[in-house]
Amino acid sequence: MKQKMTNQQILDAIFDLADEKNMTVDELLAQLQADFESGLSKSREGLPEEIIAELENARKLRKESRIAKRQSEQNEQIRREAKRFREVFPDVSPQDIPDSVWDAVAEGIPLLYAYALYKITEKLNSDYAGKVNDENSARAAVKFGDGETEPSFTKEQVEAMSPKEIAKNYKGILKSFSKWKY
Repeated sequence: MKQKMTNQQILDAIFDLADEKNMTVDELLAQLQADFESGLSKSREGLPEEIIAELENARKLRKESRIAKRQSEQNEQIRREAKRFREVFPDVSPQDIPDSVWDAVAEGIPLLYAYALYKITEKLNSDYAGKVNDENSARAAVKFGDGETEPSFTKEQVEAMSPKEIAKNYKGILKSFSKWKY
């Protein structure tokens, strides 16, 4: 029993055939269509007009049936994807999904995978930004909080200090001057 070809195998075969004939895929398909129409016309030569009309009508109905079947299969696939998405992300509504995810879906990526990739990327970016912010905060010269990085001293404490202690606490003493009452 012969296995069914995958879509990729079909595409590869079409591209190979077009390449063998030094044609683009569009040119190959147009030639195949023209050859089919020519063969169809030849097979109908000599048939009464009513029979030809019935054959054309049957052909048209078969084509409409194939189109309807493909549309039905696509709709079923969309329903399955939506169901699986709701199972994994039950609190996400379509309005919450960013345009970048819908763009990926339009390119053929399933919604579940496109949204999961978006969430992972968002988390990685958020983690990276947090890490950078933490690193920048650690490097900052001024500590945020009460605004003071140097201890505060009273006038009496400074008078009791040795010259070595005054030199060590000089910045803190300068900031403390504004709080002293004269």
